[in-house]
Amino acid sequence: MKIALIDDDLTTNFINKNKLKKEVKNCEVFTFGNGKETMDFLLEGNKLDVALLDMNMPVMNGLEFLKKHSKLEKHLKIKRIFLFVEQNVVEDFKEKYELSQILKKPLTKEIIDLITSDK
Repeated sequence: MKIALIDDDLTTNFINKNKLKKEVKNCEVFTFGNGKETMDFLLEGNKLDVALLDMNMPVMNGLEFLKKHSKLEKHLKIKRIFLFVEQNVVEDFKEKYELSQILKKPLTKEIIDLITSDK
């Protein structure tokens, strides 16, 4: 499983990467400091199964990333995106941007189980 951590907080990425490596067998974890880095990675033909996306980042924030991602061809898209937010978002936001789930930080064992399940 290829998992992307898209967050400008280096400490959060470091902690979450270690949690994922410990809890998820045979996973590759990629860290990106903003949505643009992730978009460039996808446009180079790289595949990602899951992304944990932060909303507030410089250069390209979570919303800007989701808007661009929704316009990508299907074979370039991340299979499942989980958005981490600090505030509530409007009802149709999840469907509009094809999100698997909208979650609150921090990354917990329960969230790891959720993102690695086939549901």
